[in-house]
Amino acid sequence: MSGVPPSAARVEDASSVLVLRPRSATVDDAGVKRALIDDPEAAGLVGISLSEQPAVWYDKWRGTLGCDPDTAAVVTTPELAGDDDEDYVTVKTVTTPSNLTRIGVKTTPFLTRWDNPIVIVESLSVLCQYADSQEVYKFLHVLTTQLRSSSGEAQVYLDPMVEDDRTVERLKGLFDSVIEYDPDEDSEDDWTVRRRRS
Repeated sequence: MSGVPPSAARVEDASSVLVLRPRSATVDDAGVKRALIDDPEAAGLVGISLSEQPAVWYDKWRGTLGCDPDTAAVVTTPELAGDDDEDYVTVKTVTTPSNLTRIGVKTTPFLTRWDNPIVIVESLSVLCQYADSQEVYKFLHVLTTQLRSSSGEAQVYLDPMVEDDRTVERLKGLFDSVIEYDPDEDSEDDWTVRRRRS
């Protein structure tokens, strides 16, 4: 996919977006990622990344945005954080990915101190490997509620192929918008969008 998909324009004013795409489509989601951030140079990115080193995560997002964000932080594990102190990204660690409460505690200060923070959970599928679906649901419920009462936003990425349909449908209800990768040979846009009814 090249450029910004037309579907991304339909998520305007959504404080929380669930992006459903199989792992094989991660290269194709760059346009969606970029379109969901209004002003990349002013963005405060808060990544919850439990499968990539913070520097790798940051470099990917910088490439997607086409610039450095204003500020960036990553919540990860000590193993992924390593010993490097990067001056362009603040790194916070949790002992285990299964402790979603601690992940929330590490994330909250950025949501309360930064202007317009954008929380990026990439990938939710990894969290689901370490915690049961009820714990993940509660974690996301607290996060999305907190963001709705502030000026923050959330982008949460999930591979629907590795979760059962019931879990995916339940999680959808937490978000203002759901963007789903749905390639169609007859369409120039491989993404569909569903908005929460007000």
